Amino acid sequence: MSQFSLHENLQLLFLERNPHHLNACLNHQDFVTFLNKHSLKIPLQKMALAFTHSSFSHEYDVQHQELSEFFGDAVIQLIVTQELMRRFPDEKEGRLSKLRSSIVNEKTLAMVASYLNLQDLILVGKGEFKKELHLQDTVISDTLEALMAKIFEIHGLEMTSAKFLDWLLAAVPDVFNLENLNNYDVKSKLQEATLAKYKSLPRYSADATLDGFNVKVWVNENLLAEGVFSSKKIGERELARQVLEKNDF
Repeated sequence: MSQFSLHENLQLLFLERNPHHLNACLNHQDFVTFLNKHSLKIPLQKMALAFTHSSFSHEYDVQHQELSEFFGDAVIQLIVTQELMRRFPDEKEGRLSKLRSSIVNEKTLAMVASYLNLQDLILVGKGEFKKELHLQDTVISDTLEALMAKIFEIHGLEMTSAKFLDWLLAAVPDVFNLENLNNYDVKSKLQEATLAKYKSLPRYSADATLDGFNVKVWVNENLLAEGVFSSKKIGERELARQVLEKNDF
């Protein structure tokens, strides 16, 4: 008989709240498998802490990940800053700061977390599990930050940096491409403009067509622009540029 997965054990805990099922979740083999796969030596208690969402903490009176997440954000900022300075020693501070912001954000970190399948290890409360909170970008990106804090705590900066950069480049191969800065700049400018004018962020959608992708940009329920482009990234950037040029922001 195969062992229950972490989330199968979690559902058993929801059905029958007892110390055995709780202990099975906090000391699950899935955590050990992840540690072994990535050559990490984090104590199991610290590992489980990194994956414990506040909703689980409140239901079962255990510590949660939020302080680790806070520290992990600073660790990732430092790693990315060091790598940017190594790659682009002649770039201006302002451009590097913008490029760092385009990397250290919820969307990119969620891509790394998904690449690592961290969503399969997150402990959330009963209601939140039913709502699939553990699959949301905000939660998985926060969990990645908490995990990086624990890796730093046990293994130090050099190994933590190597691990994170390996994972980052595997999940987002072109993440350090300076061309991304143009895309980030125009989209960030549109975000600032729509927040100021409409008190709302722009939302993009993309549908595959025979000719590429039909990309649209919305603010609230208003369609501001659309077009067919060879890729989603190009479409979002060009539509953001069009909206900025057409609107009196």
